[in-house]
Amino acid sequence: MKLLFETWRRFLKEDIGYFGESFVEFKNRVDAGEHPLKVAREILQPIGIGSTRVVFGFPDNKTHLLKIVNVEIIGDEEAYPADYRNPFTGFDRKHKAVSNENEADLKMQSRYPNIFPRSYEYAEDFSWILTERVQPMDSKALAEIFNIPEELLSKGNRKDYRQVLEMALANTKERLQMNEDTTFQLDPERERAIDPEMAKRQELQSYANAILSDKHNRQLFRAVAELGIPPRELLPKNLGISNFGQPHLVILDASLWEYDSTPSEAPASDSAETINF
Repeated sequence: MKLLFETWRRFLKEDIGYFGESFVEFKNRVDAGEHPLKVAREILQPIGIGSTRVVFGFPDNKTHLLKIVNVEIIGDEEAYPADYRNPFTGFDRKHKAVSNENEADLKMQSRYPNIFPRSYEYAEDFSWILTERVQPMDSKALAEIFNIPEELLSKGNRKDYRQVLEMALANTKERLQMNEDTTFQLDPERERAIDPEMAKRQELQSYANAILSDKHNRQLFRAVAELGIPPRELLPKNLGISNFGQPHLVILDASLWEYDSTPSEAPASDSAETINF
């Protein structure tokens, strides 16, 4: 799988016109020394902004996106040194670049195929990355894919939904320890419980089981477990449908920004937080 990705990337690097004239202009100007964020703001279409990256679309390419590190710039220079840490987000420049670096990692893409959007071109310093553009997700579509009631995804039930995700993650970690790929089942004796608190927990566990009854969902939660992705990221705004091959659910932003230290107060999500398609 990794060799296939590498071959595909080499082919595209030899013909960047495949991605459209606006991307060619962007890359040529950045290669000539202009800051990628400045160029993108001048010629591309703003899509969304988050704590670590700014997302842009292309006027002549509706199938790809650019994710650029979210920094303050003055002309073609960055306003703050690379080690400056934003007091509100806890991120420095390297945290922002690491988000792109992880998404461009072929090992991660080959280990978890069809879980993240495919990446193509990227800067040597990972200040920008070109990825596939996926179909946006809403609560109704996610509920159908996760096999859960749509009302569970409402703001009023957000606490219950997060608990369901935590249960599904715990079950996934348990199966990984046992090296199994089977769905988790409750103890039948426990299902007879009439205590309201236990009954509520059993109901939420049944939703976690429903999510993990699907093979692709189990693969997605495996990635969440092994990569340490916060379960809170599994919201409609941070998920989408990739149409590369058979349509499938992908995580738009994995919040993989750690390198040698972790921000003290990490935001709930990144560039997908305010993306509008």
